[in-house]
Amino acid sequence: MKRQLHLYWFSGSGNTFWVASAFAQRLRQLEWTVELRPLEHSDPQTIDPEAVLGLAFPTHFFSIPEIVRSFVRSLPRANGTSAMMLGTHGVASGGVVGSMKRRLTAKGFHCTSARIFSMPDSFYPLFSDAVNRRQIERGLKQAERYAEEFAAGTTHWSRWAILSDLCGAFFGGFFAARKWMPYYYSTIHARSGLCKRCDVCVRCCPMNALKKRATHLLAQKRLVRIVYVVLPSALPMPCDT
Repeated sequence: MKRQLHLYWFSGSGNTFWVASAFAQRLRQLEWTVELRPLEHSDPQTIDPEAVLGLAFPTHFFSIPEIVRSFVRSLPRANGTSAMMLGTHGVASGGVVGSMKRRLTAKGFHCTSARIFSMPDSFYPLFSDAVNRRQIERGLKQAERYAEEFAAGTTHWSRWAILSDLCGAFFGGFFAARKWMPYYYSTIHARSGLCKRCDVCVRCCPMNALKKRATHLLAQKRLVRIVYVVLPSALPMPCDT
C-alpha cells in the first residue's frame, strides 16, 4: 500500500477534526504523506486513485451524516483503491462502520481499516468541562495509537452486519423523512454573556445552517440538523475567514 493518505474530514462540532488531526500528525511522523481535506469543500470526482482514501466523520443519530453519504454516493468507481475511516461518537456509533464499508465496497474500494473514538457528546452535553477534557485527551491519544497500528498494517475493518444494517436502515429512513417532520430545535439562543457577535460560527458551519438575527440569535435553517451546530462542549476548528 502506497504511504500516501488523503483524509477527507467532516466535523460539525470540532471533535472529528481534532481526532483526524492527531491521527494525521502521528502518521506523518511515521513517514506517511497525509493531506487533510475538508469534505464539504472537496469534489469526490477528483480523488487520487493512487492514494489511500480516508474518511473522517462523526456519528449522527447512530448513522452516517447525510453530507458524508452524498460524498460517497458521488465517488467514481474504483479498482481496488484502499480506503480507511475514522469516526467519533458521543454515545454509540450505531451502524456507521458496517454501512460505510458496504457503500465503499460497492464502489470498488478495498476497505482496510476503521476505528471509532468516543468524544464529548455535542448534542446532549452530559458531563462537566473537566470530564470532557479528559475524554478529549483520551480520544486524541487513541487516535495517535490508531495511526501507529495503521502504519504497521495491523488494523482491520470489521462489520457487524445485523447491527449495522438495522441502524443504517432505520436512521437512513429517519433522515429521508425529515422534510415531513415538525420544526424541532428550530432556534438556538446564543449565550448573551459569552457571545462576542463575531459571526465565526455562522461562517464555519459546514451546512450553512445558521443565520444571524438582529437579536443575536442563531437560527437553524434545516430540519433535524442541530447536530451540525457548534454547541457548548464543542472544540474550536478552523474555517475560512
